[in-house]
Amino acid sequence: MYVSDTSSQGPPPTTVTATATVTVTATPTCEPPPPLKCDEYGYLVQYNTLYRVDLQTGGYEEVATVVTDGDGINAIGYHPLDDYLYGIVNPSRQLIRVSSLGEATVVSTFTEAQMGPSANVGDIDGEGYYWFGSGGRTWHQVDLRTPGSAAYGTIVASGTANTLGLSVADWVHIPAAGPYLWSVAAGLVGGGSGTTLMRFGLETKRWEAVGRYPVLARGGFGALYGINNGTLYASNNAEGEIWAFNVFGGAPYLASTGPASTSNDGARCVLNMLE
Repeated sequence: MYVSDTSSQGPPPTTVTATATVTVTATPTCEPPPPLKCDEYGYLVQYNTLYRVDLQTGGYEEVATVVTDGDGINAIGYHPLDDYLYGIVNPSRQLIRVSSLGEATVVSTFTEAQMGPSANVGDIDGEGYYWFGSGGRTWHQVDLRTPGSAAYGTIVASGTANTLGLSVADWVHIPAAGPYLWSVAAGLVGGGSGTTLMRFGLETKRWEAVGRYPVLARGGFGALYGINNGTLYASNNAEGEIWAFNVFGGAPYLASTGPASTSNDGARCVLNMLE
């Protein structure tokens, strides 16, 4: 069933404009590592390993086993303007850029006061802003528009949001679907078993429930991938099932089964239409 539910939003979200600067900015002096190519694949991180996933078949291959020296990478997003992946290293709070070879470059390092202890949701909008946070309850907007500019790699705004009692494990921006970050959560608003399609308004900074469905797979959906026709692929952590949703309406369907993990996050070039 396809519905809209904003009645349980609770208090209004809070928003602050960040004035603190990041502590580290890396400016490589040599040729940068090669970017990706806006291909049809999803890119999946499990702890510190990067995979390339065929969303239609579930087949996957390893790109790199040790992307960083940290404990794990999360909150990854695909930058549509430069074709690199970006994500947060936990617990060091480093914002990194990842090449097609799985090589990481540190862009910025944030303090705990700026972003909290860790992050698990992230994506990049069409203007080049990286949106990341923790559980959908916090959000941070990072300027990744122009490398070398004073604002590049800095948090320009932050805030909190009410997730309607649901747990958000990843989000994805689909330009054709408006100024939103989309997510799939286990459970229903108000309680009960099921699956909820949600969206976070980049302008309103509010969550709303858009679609309610039965239980599709056990546990949460930690890796999401978008296509700019309104398709959202959601990979289930516990079973590796990849479900396809149409954010404009319709019933989700099981597209394939990929790798399962307790630590999942995904991203892809939303502009590739899987043709």
